[in-house]
Amino acid sequence: MLKISFDFDENTQKVSNLKVTKSDSITKASTKTYDMEVDENKLILTSNAINKLGAVAGDRISVNYWTVNNETTYPIISKSDVFTEGQDGNKLTKKGTISFKGQQRSSLLKFGSLFTFSEFVDRSGEIKDNVFVLTPVEDEDITNTDIFSDEKEQMQEINTNDNVSEEMAEMLGDDCNDLPF
Repeated sequence: MLKISFDFDENTQKVSNLKVTKSDSITKASTKTYDMEVDENKLILTSNAINKLGAVAGDRISVNYWTVNNETTYPIISKSDVFTEGQDGNKLTKKGTISFKGQQRSSLLKFGSLFTFSEFVDRSGEIKDNVFVLTPVEDEDITNTDIFSDEKEQMQEINTNDNVSEEMAEMLGDDCNDLPF
C-alpha cells in the first residue's frame, strides 16, 4: 500500500511537495456484524468491541454470568476491575484476543459463538458504563448463504427426485424383493 501526500494551491491549481511512501499497515473497515467470537482457545474482540469496553492491550477482561429472578442467566463482559478489585480475568492482547479455555469456554458456548454487545441494566434500572450483555448472533445473520446455495440445491434435487426409487429398482433388478428391509 502506498501513502501519497501533496500540497495543492487552489488559485494556481498546482501541485507541490509531492511525497510517496510505502505503508506496511493496511487499514480495513470492519464489516463484521458481531463484536466478539469464541474461537478454539480464545475470544476474539473486534476493534469496535474494544473501544466500547474502553480497554487497551494489557487490561484484564472478564466474562461473568448475570441471573435475573433466579430464572434467566446471560453472559456479561467488562474490564475485570468493574467486577472485582483483584487481578481476575484474562489479559487483552495487542491483536484483540483474550485467552479463554476449558470450562470458561464451554460455559460461554452454551449461549453461542458469536456475540454483539448490548447495554447492561442492573437491578436498580441503571445502565452500567463499560459493562455489556453478550447477545448471541444468529448464524443466519453472519453466514454467507451463497457459499452453500449450490449444495442446498443439489440436496433439494435429491430429496424431491421421484425417479430415485425407480432408478434403484432398475439397478437392483429382480433381486429387489429379496432385500431384508
